[in-house]
Amino acid sequence: MAAEIRLFPCLTDNFGALIHDPATRATASIDAPEAGPIVKALEHEGWQLTDILITHHHHDHVGGVAALKQKYNCRVVAPHDKSTKIANV
Repeated sequence: MAAEIRLFPCLTDNFGALIHDPATRATASIDAPEAGPIVKALEHEGWQLTDILITHHHHDHVGGVAALKQKYNCRVVAPHDKSTKIANV
């Protein structure tokens, strides 16, 4: 089965992205600009967040990490050289 991808608006000028594997039911968020829109998209699809994949440490990419990690107890993955700059990694 092919992965499913969903895009949705976040903040005032960004987009969020979810990648879902129907075979394993794993779902990853690429970055986490803010929690609300990500939770809404997950609930709309009936998916559970398993991973957050962080591209870099800017606030518009990590603003929702803490809330999402608390809600879903998901794994957070970030570049090793940036992980000390990102809370909750």
